Amino acid sequence: MRIAGLFAAPCLCALSSLWSTQVALAWTSLPLSMHVDCPNDIPKLDFEITSDYRVGNAFLASAASYAVEMPTPERVAEPLEAWGFKDIKIFNASSHGAAAVLAEGDGFRLLVFRGTVETQDVIDDVLFAMLPYSRIGLDGWGHTGMMLRYERLAPVLMPELLARIKADPKPLFLTGHSLGGAMALIFGMRLQQDGHDVAAIYTSAQPRVGDSGFYNQARALLGDRYYRLENPFDIIPHLPPSKDVAAVFGRMVPWDQWRLQDILAGLVERLNYDRPETASMVLSDRVEPAKVDQAVADSTYWSGLGDSIVGARTLDQVMAKINERMGQHSGHSYLCHFAKVMTQQHIVAE
Repeated sequence: MRIAGLFAAPCLCALSSLWSTQVALAWTSLPLSMHVDCPNDIPKLDFEITSDYRVGNAFLASAASYAVEMPTPERVAEPLEAWGFKDIKIFNASSHGAAAVLAEGDGFRLLVFRGTVETQDVIDDVLFAMLPYSRIGLDGWGHTGMMLRYERLAPVLMPELLARIKADPKPLFLTGHSLGGAMALIFGMRLQQDGHDVAAIYTSAQPRVGDSGFYNQARALLGDRYYRLENPFDIIPHLPPSKDVAAVFGRMVPWDQWRLQDILAGLVERLNYDRPETASMVLSDRVEPAKVDQAVADSTYWSGLGDSIVGARTLDQVMAKINERMGQHSGHSYLCHFAKVMTQQHIVAE
């Protein structure tokens, strides 16, 4: 299955000439090599070394993102070893997995970032006030917590990665779930900016990380090699809200507290986050990119959430409704939902 990328791409002739599409023999979805209790069977899919979108690549990238959230470094490494990866390097290991993992595949290199699983991750997530991305060499303004995380992780990760690139320049794929997806995008942009070609970036459940200046640079650097996967009711890919849905977002306060709604809407406008236009696919009834009006989709999402909390009279009732949607955010949920849609579409590997 060959699907065009999501961004309007610049010419990448030099990049595409570096490798031809080929199947990475060792990396396949079966056996999955880690416990995933899904109602639907996991289809057999192979990873392909290509910058073009592939269903198998998207699924396996999501699986790798879930693997790095395993509770010990040993369990993080187990599925990667079973998939045939070598020279697995784990960065900032803790009792909650690894902040990032670098591994060598069959003819390609994989860099995976972990999502939110421990206290420091939560702190990074909530520091959403904006600072200029120039402090890490990028354009626009963006999420303070994401920049701080990059600054902590880059000094320990980049020397090893750049040494491997110099010794053996082969296609590099980046992936991550939630907070890890944001890191995959930021690291991918910095690498591309410094002349190190990125084959593709696959993220799942990724929050927004910057304003229009940041996303314009992402488009210029990455072209059509950045793919976002979103579960249909997951709230995180819509956060922080973009400024053009400020009024709709303000109505998340369900009571007749007009002043509070105005304050909330005003905060969203001042933050000035933007959405990555045309860079997402919603895993509702398809697992391939589709052209959608992101502004309309965003407004529809927040309106639907607002409608679902009509009648809530306490903060606990509001949070209960929001938490129902948070149930679609986990890495496990993304894998199972992906498998469900693939089963419905009868998708199998070529």
